Amino acid sequence: MGKPIYRVIIDFGFKKKGSVRSYISNSIDTFALTNIEEEIKKDSSILKKIARKIKRNISDIDIKFNKIHIEGQYGETSYK
Repeated sequence: MGKPIYRVIIDFGFKKKGSVRSYISNSIDTFALTNIEEEIKKDSSILKKIARKIKRNISDIDIKFNKIHIEGQYGETSYK
């Protein structure tokens, strides 16, 4: 048995570190290996996907998670 895969829709805001401007809102539809919101916020693969979507380096931005909607389990991984 592998780990379960969950489909998640994440609404987030981002801005450049040190900027006084407001956050720019965006969303991403992706998969996660957990259904716990705190672990999703810290997951490095999801942070990399967010940085790739907004075309910025992850070390140059502040991310604020507005809403995380866990849609349900989509299957299992093939590795353990």
